[in-house]
Amino acid sequence: MRFLLGWGIKLGLLGVAYLALTGGLSLKLPQTVMGYEVPRDVRQWAESGTGLGDLAEKAQAGVKTLVDRIK
Repeated sequence: MRFLLGWGIKLGLLGVAYLALTGGLSLKLPQTVMGYEVPRDVRQWAESGTGLGDLAEKAQAGVKTLVDRIK
């Protein structure tokens, strides 16, 4: 049971990260978590997830045009 719970949590976190990177979910981290201050760089990285999705779409479009030219 412990094994399944561990894998469930890992897959859940992986799913949230995937949604954040693909632009399906926007993350906004709080200033503090459990009394500890979240570093500014980490908050900026989490909030720039939609920018990463746009960058990935541009890269895919560039590769597609390159492949079309080669054909």
